Order: sequence, then C-alpha cells, then structure tokens
Amino acid sequence: MALVGGLVVLLPIRLLTFALVADRPSLLGTLYLRTLLWGLRIRVETRGTFAENSLIVANHISWTDVLVLGAIRPTLFVAKSEVRNWPLLGFLARLNGTLFVRRDARQLAREQVATVTNALARGPVALFPEGTTGCGAQVLPFKPTLFAAATGHHVQPVSIQYRPRGRDWAPGELARFAWDGEKEFWPHLLEISGGRPIECLVIAHSPMTATPDGRKPLAKICRQIITDALVEQPSEDPV
Repeated sequence: MALVGGLVVLLPIRLLTFALVADRPSLLGTLYLRTLLWGLRIRVETRGTFAENSLIVANHISWTDVLVLGAIRPTLFVAKSEVRNWPLLGFLARLNGTLFVRRDARQLAREQVATVTNALARGPVALFPEGTTGCGAQVLPFKPTLFAAATGHHVQPVSIQYRPRGRDWAPGELARFAWDGEKEFWPHLLEISGGRPIECLVIAHSPMTATPDGRKPLAKICRQIITDALVEQPSEDPV
C-alpha cells in the first residue's frame, strides 16, 4: 500500500517537473524514487564518493537498480530501447529522460556514443554494461561500446549488492529477488513489495579517466573492480 500511495500522491508533482525539465532528471524525481524504495522496503547504504559528470557503470541485478541509483542523486540512465514500452518501468524511464539505445543496431553505435557524450556534459549518466540483468551472484561480461562516450570524462565503477536486513539469504531467495528479464514484471513487483525488508549496498569506487583507445580494457578493469567488491561482500545463496 505504501508503494501505491507514493506512486499516486507524488505523481502529479512529478509530471509537472517532467513538463518543465523533460531532458534531464530532477531533485523531485530523486525524491520520487526514494519514496518508491521506501514503499518496497529497500533501504540504501552508500560507500565512497560519486564523481561529478561521470559515466557510472554498475552491475545489474534487478529493475530496482535504477530506483537505487536514481534515489542517490539525479542521474540520467542509458537503457535498451525495449524498456521504453515496459509496464511502469518504461513510464518511469521516460519521466527521468532516459537515453534509449538499440543494442542490435551496430551502425548506430557512433551516434549513440555521441548522445551519451553530450549527456555527460550536463550531469552523471548511469550505464549497465552487462546489457541485461543477472542472478545477483555473478557479474556478466561488460559490453565496451558506450565506454567510448566517456572520453575526456571519468568512468566510475559502482557495485550494487542486495542483502536481507538483519539476516542471511534463505536458499533460493536471492534468485527470486533478482529479475532476469524472463519474469513477468507485475508478479515480481508484488513479490518484492510483499517480501521482507532488504538492504542495498552501493559502493562507489575510484573514478578513472577514459581514453579514446581504451574502452575495451577499461570495461574489463571496471568489471573486475565490481566483481572483487562483491566477492568481499558475499551475497550468494547458501548451498
């Protein structure tokens, strides 16, 4: 009920800010996402400092990752074009001015890189370079294409890790919490909102400077940093 209340009560105000500032996220949008997380009973803990106007690259576990990063500070997101038409998520993404890219259109890669580069001039941009969500227990290989957009800017790896509040994961619980894209959205939303409280640890690692010819090694380095942090903070389901 708290989640529904937050959606309904703040929505008119959020729509007004979207009408005034349609091409970038806002402080009220951040407050809106914080309210949604409160309704889902997901509490966010941050470690480290986020760099200004950086390309944030993070591991991807669930649709809630967007709420988490957007609730920390106003952030523009890059998402695959299919997200535009997803229930609720597509609506929230459009409200936030999300940059939608076609991952199957390599001929548009240069144009998409330029779009992200221009967005970085206005503020931080978040990217999930795995290109999809995982099970929460491992980090998939990073797609390096859009790392080229950060040339002249910082790239900041960010680790996202969920854990139950005050207890350990029950067997299979993390896999149920994670959203692999094959699950239907509304049942998954109801399962999370009706579940027990969750904490989300967000670790902002030291930013690195991107170079024109370094996108592939940079993608590998960022993935390794994020993976190492998750190993240090184990969150796999117990066997």
